[in-house]
Amino acid sequence: MTKGTRVTQKEKERMWELYQKYGCFKTVATKMHRSPATVSRYVHLYETAIAAVRYVANAME
Repeated sequence: MTKGTRVTQKEKERMWELYQKYGCFKTVATKMHRSPATVSRYVHLYETAIAAVRYVANAME
């Protein structure tokens, strides 16, 4: 992808899935044609969102 293109929701999910599989931002970045910094940013944001949903779900029990 070229610099400045927006990261779609599907890409964010895919980054997280690939990170779970490979455990390396650089590997995911290479596969997705993104920078490691971009992958790192969105993986961390995705994990934060997952944690927030779990927290709310646990609080509702």
